[in-house]
Amino acid sequence: MRAAYRATDYHVWDGERWLSARVGQAAPEIDRLLDRLGAQSGSFVTAWNPLSEIVPPAANAAAAAALTAEIRARGWHALPHRGVGDDPAWTPEEGWFVLDLDEAAARALAETFRQNAIARIERGTPAALVETHWLAPDA
Repeated sequence: MRAAYRATDYHVWDGERWLSARVGQAAPEIDRLLDRLGAQSGSFVTAWNPLSEIVPPAANAAAAAALTAEIRARGWHALPHRGVGDDPAWTPEEGWFVLDLDEAAARALAETFRQNAIARIERGTPAALVETHWLAPDA
């Protein structure tokens, strides 16, 4: 699973176009976006396909709506996100790029939605994979 997460482009919509990040690589365009928004970090969070098991579109839609409601209820600033894996068999996953959520809170949010991991960027550093307790040690 870790290899699949590293073989994914994490896109964020900046209002005009998609900007991309990849685990382990610098993302200067996203750094500029964070700077422009006055943010220090962003976490790519989805609720689709819990535990990386493909579920029907209706289940993904319901989970995405619950994630959106949670983000809004907490008053977090978030931009649309799309995760696109190198494997064309895997449908791109929709989610949110949540700004200035500390790593522990971002991990907890992902765990609530049974996600194995998230990608996270802190301004000036490469994107990182943040694992949740759901990810098996040998995944």
